[in-house]
Amino acid sequence: MFEKKNIIEIIDLDLAKQSELILRKININIKSSGITFIVGPNGAGKTQLVRSLNGLEKIKGSVKFNNEELSKKTILNQSFVFQEPILLKRSVLENIIFFTKYRKIKNYIKKSKELLKLVKLEKFMDKPALTLSGGEKQRLALARALSTTPDFLFLDEPTAHLDALSTNIIEKILLKISKNGTKVLFISHDINQVKRLGEDIIFMHKGKVQEFNKVKSFFKRQKSIYAKSFVEGKIII
Repeated sequence: MFEKKNIIEIIDLDLAKQSELILRKININIKSSGITFIVGPNGAGKTQLVRSLNGLEKIKGSVKFNNEELSKKTILNQSFVFQEPILLKRSVLENIIFFTKYRKIKNYIKKSKELLKLVKLEKFMDKPALTLSGGEKQRLALARALSTTPDFLFLDEPTAHLDALSTNIIEKILLKISKNGTKVLFISHDINQVKRLGEDIIFMHKGKVQEFNKVKSFFKRQKSIYAKSFVEGKIII
């Protein structure tokens, strides 16, 4: 059972870069407790949308988290895991401690070790983080993102090109934290992954949201020709 809901409301969101409109009039009210996937072809605007929600882009329009406007305060309740993990030149444990100590988390050393156990990296605690495999680095990045117990977690293709073990570990963790109340927005190109984990889905193309629906309904019937082509594995122009 879900303990709480964290809601995202996006109103008339536009994003322009170098006079080019990247995102156009996006209006979505995300109320689901489960994992929300963002899918679409390359260049659809998926990453730019998530970056905008995380305050990394200057936007027009409004974004609200639990009825509060996007601000430094709301950003403190968010975490972001990028496709390519950005790690410090420190040990695996110190990569997490750096953040838990900075954010003044109680019992930060103990919590950091618990997080390493969660992502199954406890045996690498003293190992230099940069010597980890790709999958291990991404698990460490996820552990670090969870160190602040965020209300909102944004993921930009975190399991792309990862080994099956790391993907499985990450997916199980995301399902667990989602059930415990963290709202997860997950960019993915893996349709099977969306079907395994997702509650609802945002389909984007050319900077617009073409569809927003429950995952099961989306895969039964697509409302737009772009989404239909995407599901059928066709090239979308």
